[in-house]
Amino acid sequence: MLCSQHFRPEDFDRTGQIVRLRDGTKPSVFSFPTHLKRKVPARTTQASRKAEASLVIDCSLQSLQVTEPSPTYLEHPYALPPSPTLLKTRLSEALARVESLEKEMRNSKAREWRAKKTVRCLLEDLRGKNLINEELHERLDLYSDLPLGLLSKQGHEYTKEQREFALTLHLHGPKAYSYLRESLHLHLPHPHTLQRWMISVDSKPGLNTMMLDMLRRKREEDPVKYGRVALMLDGMAIRKHVQYSPHSQKMTGFVDMGDGLNETDIATEALVFMVVGLQGHWKAPIAYYLTKSLTPDTQKVLLVHALEALHERGIRVMSLTMDGHASNVSMCNQLGCQLKANPCEPLKTFFPHPATGERVFVMMDACHMLKLARNMLQAYSPICSRTGLINWDYVVCLNDIQTKNGLHAANRVTEKHIQFDSQKMKVSLAAQTLSRSVAVALRTLRDLGYPRFTLSLATAEFIEMIDRLFDIMNSRNPRAKGFKAPLGSLNWTRSVELLSRGREYLISLVMKDGTPLHRSKRYFK
Repeated sequence: MLCSQHFRPEDFDRTGQIVRLRDGTKPSVFSFPTHLKRKVPARTTQASRKAEASLVIDCSLQSLQVTEPSPTYLEHPYALPPSPTLLKTRLSEALARVESLEKEMRNSKAREWRAKKTVRCLLEDLRGKNLINEELHERLDLYSDLPLGLLSKQGHEYTKEQREFALTLHLHGPKAYSYLRESLHLHLPHPHTLQRWMISVDSKPGLNTMMLDMLRRKREEDPVKYGRVALMLDGMAIRKHVQYSPHSQKMTGFVDMGDGLNETDIATEALVFMVVGLQGHWKAPIAYYLTKSLTPDTQKVLLVHALEALHERGIRVMSLTMDGHASNVSMCNQLGCQLKANPCEPLKTFFPHPATGERVFVMMDACHMLKLARNMLQAYSPICSRTGLINWDYVVCLNDIQTKNGLHAANRVTEKHIQFDSQKMKVSLAAQTLSRSVAVALRTLRDLGYPRFTLSLATAEFIEMIDRLFDIMNSRNPRAKGFKAPLGSLNWTRSVELLSRGREYLISLVMKDGTPLHRSKRYFK
């Protein structure tokens, strides 16, 4: 291996991409240290001294004529200096250079590590695993620059941004929150901590003005998504319990209508109002009340307050959804509906908006109606139809045969579907009982010649009709097919025809004493 410092510039061939030495070139430039140079004895004769003096004069004249300094060839940088002091100085410079490069490399790795430990990288990971949807991703993008390492307490309180990020993720993506805590071992607050933070929010009974004001801001940002809603109300039974609230410094558990009056009766029910977007996947509770027993008149006043509060914030209520409780039906009749008229005649299923006069359509909850149909089938069997008797005993016999043989005829009917008294509120049990698979199983056993299912055709028709009506009213997937597809121009005619046939079929049902089913005690309750 040769060093380029020992060759003159004209010894190199630079015509190509690679610099090469010309053929026959030999090293001709050397710059040895003083201690390696050979000592030449000086001449002492008079003639030699005169020659040296003339040479010095010629060299000085030549140096004046040269415009550019001649190159000085220094010793190799890897050569050891002759002095130990210089050697130590060079070593110190090299160590300082190594330390500087190592520090720069550590800083570069730290910057890369910090870039990977931000919320932005975390959101992309959750989005790739389908743990959060696009809407939640956009909502959490506000905290994309938040370092993940700062989410651990480390003896200090969580910042406002950390609290908002944890609360938003846990509220809208609980699966993603559990994944980050349990799988990635990320230092996120425990759900009990989040619950304690939520207690500090003003959640007194009555209209939630904070939620309503937020919906107004959302409506101003996106009128299409938040401008039209469906209002839902439902009453839920609660356990009688009175306890002290350290937040409000009051005893809670009594009847509270949000009017500030001190009641002495213990609440047994919570009435909740919630709005659901007609366009966009979102919902928000706007009010709740702790009650003991509400009259239709009082419930009407609460509903009017909710409608007016939404109208003041520019939000249009297009429909009202609730279950078929008698108090709800009476309330709708007081508002202007006609839900208890002769079902053979067209019913008036809307009432005028108290502020604008626009029509607000009333829709009974399809899931609750399905449970009522199952309960009615069990309570009033046998029921007469145009094709025969509809009897709950056929479903019981189907479960007995499947239990005895240990083989299910492609349905999910079990003992808990038959003895459902302790689980009346479970929609899944009613949906699996009055399903097409059960109707097909009854038809199959009849075709196979089972004597107990000879007259089960009318029961199979009833179950199949209820199943189709439920699919139409409970459509949730825009890509679904058949009767589960959403109403549109392509299936409107077929759906309307089925709804008309279903209405005529249900009106034609008669109880065993000859009374039409739609005039039973349950209807007028």
